[in-house]
Amino acid sequence: MNRKISLGISLGITLILMFVSCFATYLFIKDKYDSVLQGMPEKLQRYEYFDEVAGVIENNYYGNVSEETLRRALTQGYVDALGENAQYMTKDEYARYKREMQGDMDGIGAEYTKTSSGKIKITAVYEGSNAKAAGLKKGDIITAFDGIEVNKSNFDELSSKLDDSLTQSVNIIYKRDKKETNVTIKKGYEAQSLTMGVYENIGYIELREFYSETADKVSEALDTFLLSGIKGVVIDLRDNSSLNYDNAVKTLDLFVPMTGEEKAAASVTDEKGNVIKSYTTSPGEINLPVCVLVSDTTAAAAELFADNMRSFSKGRLFGSATAGDALVREAFELSDGSALLLCTGKIVPYSTVSFENTGLTPDEEVKSTEKNDSFKEDELFLKAAASLTQ
Repeated sequence: MNRKISLGISLGITLILMFVSCFATYLFIKDKYDSVLQGMPEKLQRYEYFDEVAGVIENNYYGNVSEETLRRALTQGYVDALGENAQYMTKDEYARYKREMQGDMDGIGAEYTKTSSGKIKITAVYEGSNAKAAGLKKGDIITAFDGIEVNKSNFDELSSKLDDSLTQSVNIIYKRDKKETNVTIKKGYEAQSLTMGVYENIGYIELREFYSETADKVSEALDTFLLSGIKGVVIDLRDNSSLNYDNAVKTLDLFVPMTGEEKAAASVTDEKGNVIKSYTTSPGEINLPVCVLVSDTTAAAAELFADNMRSFSKGRLFGSATAGDALVREAFELSDGSALLLCTGKIVPYSTVSFENTGLTPDEEVKSTEKNDSFKEDELFLKAAASLTQ
């Protein structure tokens, strides 16, 4: 039997449905609007305060200050209040930062320190750098730039010429064993993320950084080692403080078994402990005995690599306690090309035990962990290599 709904009832149902729909929309908009308004009074007070300060300066300051200078100072003040976990980079500094993250380096490729007399002492020369090509070595003393003698008063000004990109080359005089050498060194070079070698059937891989091509280069090195019939590998992570966790996990993936989201190789957590990013590894692994060399200059992504190698029983750690830096940093570009480098989370390794502030304690502690120019004469390498042949 067909029944017809009266016009009044039909209109009533329609009005009820319209009311429910409108009320649901109201609740949705209110929720969004409340989230926007949250903290609005404090933000308005902040902006009003800055406007007040700017007004006092503009109306009363005896002198001229550009808007650009004030804007940079304001940004720097914001960042300084966050402490060491934040950094402001100018447009030029950020451009350099991006280049260096890809291995495109400014300068000649050497580290140095100041002697008691104000001269420049070379403490390290990077592989593949122009400093290396020019013959500079650890221990050399730079005494002059373009005929100007280096001293305590001009040390900062002259030493900066080794690192900047303001000129294409730099002319120096350096002393070694009482002999002085005059040489002109070009600036700018492609940093090498690793060096490799073999000593008595033990392969050696020094990882100084984790660049995008590092995993491929390590894979090639391992293939070479396997073809030569080596008995084990020593991976040197001393002086590696890379912030690139993505590339570190790609390299780690060569050594460890598959992991999934339910038990990730590593994860990033926010200040409340919520997981905001997970790292997984794929099937397949290199089955070779491995030792990992670490020191207090092993930090961040290198610590994650070392920690996970041990957690997966893929490598024992030799050396001294690591730096204890598990913070994840991310760069945010601003509208004028400058950028903020901010701590956005903390890395949690496979073991789930954070190494933040505590560092990693090696399985075999060795007090003297300073690198030798030749890995074949390096005390720490030789001890680790010996353990692989026992």
